[in-house]
Amino acid sequence: MTYVDENRQRVSTESAYLTTDVLARPNLSVATRSQVTQILFETIDGELRTVGVEFADSTDGPRYRVHARKQVVLA
Repeated sequence: MTYVDENRQRVSTESAYLTTDVLARPNLSVATRSQVTQILFETIDGELRTVGVEFADSTDGPRYRVHARKQVVLA
């Protein structure tokens, strides 16, 4: 699929969706060159739910765990 900006120029999916306004949202953090190493689950009210992810910037680098308040979106 091709994306075209307001100047009628072809742009990448990244620049089409991650605009300055979107990146300024306080509830969004974008980690580039990172890889998810584990999906975090918890049992909540008797139901297994995805609550966050663990990720690393490199294969031998430190791992970080982030928890979502509402949703985890996997793409």
